[in-house]
Amino acid sequence: MKLFDKINSWASSFVRKRQISLFDNDEEKWHLYISPATATAISVAVVTLILGVLLVLVAYTPMLDLMPGYRTHAGRSREMLIRSIVRIDSLERKMNDMLTYNENRILVVSGKTPAMQSVKSDSLQRNKSFVAPSQADSLLRQKIEHNENYRLNEAKPSAAAQSSLNTVTPMYGIISERFNSKGLLGVRLNGAKDAQVSAIADGVVVLSEWTPDAGYYVIIQHKNNFISIYRNLSGVLLSKGAQVKGAQSIGYAGSSDDSELSMLEFELWREGKAVNPELYIIF
Repeated sequence: MKLFDKINSWASSFVRKRQISLFDNDEEKWHLYISPATATAISVAVVTLILGVLLVLVAYTPMLDLMPGYRTHAGRSREMLIRSIVRIDSLERKMNDMLTYNENRILVVSGKTPAMQSVKSDSLQRNKSFVAPSQADSLLRQKIEHNENYRLNEAKPSAAAQSSLNTVTPMYGIISERFNSKGLLGVRLNGAKDAQVSAIADGVVVLSEWTPDAGYYVIIQHKNNFISIYRNLSGVLLSKGAQVKGAQSIGYAGSSDDSELSMLEFELWREGKAVNPELYIIF
């Protein structure tokens, strides 16, 4: 009973109001009646409000970039470089579209028929044939690959396998993470916001679904046992069983850590094994 009486006495004292007064030369100027319970509730509310404001500032403003040690200068510079490259690439493609449009207008005005431009297989016109290695290069390569610290587990594609798949880049952008980096089975591409994602080659859609982890994703079966996988899509344009052509749009890339960029996780498989997409595609 003594313990109960003490608890009851403490609770009564906790909710009982106290008077806080201000005096000036023994004359009361101001007073306030408040209980410890009310003061505690006000304190908790103020702390909660401050924490909420800080969370909003951290989530929607670059406040953390101003804190020393949060991110290195190199990390911020890399993000700015990626953003600038993506913007330049988008501006270049828009400028080319405008030039093509103006040229066609001139042809129409002059009474000629504008020529239809076909989609190129790659954004960069390069010769995909590999340069034959010299004897010294072959010896050095063999020496390094027999060293356990530098051995590559990935099998090199044959010339027939490379020439069997005429590919295009799945999305205009730059590679932010490469194959086999931290166990990655493909590459991660950063592009403009809501960038268009295209099929790398002719094929058939074998799967087009949505999952909470990967978002929308599409799997396409190509000839010679090649399979391409496109993850983190914000939306898809094709359903299972659809026939696709190389460079045909299949959807749009989803969001990335940077709100101004989009991200595509792309994988390429051959005969049941993940291969490095950079050996088959010029990004």
